Amino acid sequence: MRPDPTDLDILRRGPWYGALPAALQARIAAAGVVRSYRRGQFLIRQGDAPRGLIGVISGRTRHVCAVGDDREVLMHVGGPGLWTGEYPMLTGRRAIGSVIADAPTRAMLLPLREWQRMVDEHPRWLRPLAELLAERFAFAFRLIAESQGLTRDDRLHVRLRRVAEVQQPGRGAGPASVSMSQSQLATMIGVSRQTLSAMLARLQARGLVRVCYRRIELLR
Repeated sequence: MRPDPTDLDILRRGPWYGALPAALQARIAAAGVVRSYRRGQFLIRQGDAPRGLIGVISGRTRHVCAVGDDREVLMHVGGPGLWTGEYPMLTGRRAIGSVIADAPTRAMLLPLREWQRMVDEHPRWLRPLAELLAERFAFAFRLIAESQGLTRDDRLHVRLRRVAEVQQPGRGAGPASVSMSQSQLATMIGVSRQTLSAMLARLQARGLVRVCYRRIELLR
């Protein structure tokens, strides 16, 4: 199924697709295929060969990396406007993590062969994909710095803001919010569920967040 105008409007609200030249947006839209995923279904599985670039239209995704034989680490969560799959696309190597639907999800796939054809015709269009990968590197670099330079509570607050930026691109008025369970958040931060609850309580006492059911509002 090809994306409809509403799908493309949603993708344009995201920082990557919305910043592309109009001609490149049009080519991606013409080549893209919209797919639906059930909760728990893989959009990308760790170890997969490159298939293409994926833009989330609706729903929610969790991004995990297998560590050892029986443990997965939650690295990030995503929502409408997020794009993923750039590492295999640029390097030709297998996926280094999995992207899984955390709710019924619709996403647009730009197949690898179509992207290669577009870049062969217009080599300058390779730059936006490289910029997407570079932004992932910058995100990871900031997380490493914050893990060493901030208190655990402040690190949680900053991480919540990072997640909100991905889940709510182009957000209007009102407080930002993060929609995920506290169990997922504890896994992402690397603490127990009980420790996370205490950390959130301290942030709430400082007037930085408001803890709601399956949602955390960021007040500052």
